[in-house]
Amino acid sequence: PKYNPERFSEHVKELMRRFEASHQPGKSIMTNDALRAVVQTLENGVHSVEAPLQRLEHVWHMPVAYLIIPVFALANAGVPLALDSLGETLTHPVMLGVSLGLILGKFIGISGASWLVLKLGIAELPKDTRFTQIAGVSLLAGIGFTMSIFVAQLGFSGREDLLLMAKTGILAASLLAGIAGFIWLYLVSKPADS
Repeated sequence: PKYNPERFSEHVKELMRRFEASHQPGKSIMTNDALRAVVQTLENGVHSVEAPLQRLEHVWHMPVAYLIIPVFALANAGVPLALDSLGETLTHPVMLGVSLGLILGKFIGISGASWLVLKLGIAELPKDTRFTQIAGVSLLAGIGFTMSIFVAQLGFSGREDLLLMAKTGILAASLLAGIAGFIWLYLVSKPADS
């Protein structure tokens, strides 16, 4: 670390005074250049106080979460890739049922439950959140390897052929749900004027 704790503490207090002085009620931090500059300076200071190992953890978090773990899950799913029987696999009832259950089931369940609690007045959407964003996130919920494969192994124990179809359905649904959720959220998150 570049800062000692006392020096860092003084620096943070000064930055907080500048933050309070620059704050304008009703104005977002995204449109307030002075606030953004203070936050950026604070972030740089925090970075300087972090231990090198902590910084390394933060740097590797994204590649591990979005590349290494999915590759590990795919490799351990135990699904052989046989292109000669791909058509038969993709139309198998178990594969279709599992895929539709993950994609549509999660979408309908999460969106439906969210809509219901909103309509009943039990909950309200967070500020600057639209229901279309909730629907997009509910599509992303169709991504699921570990628990889905565990349940499939319980449901199809002793039936390796059906377990293979279920695993294929889980992988296909996860891929489709991820793509569909990303596209949905990308489209509904665009500013209205673009």
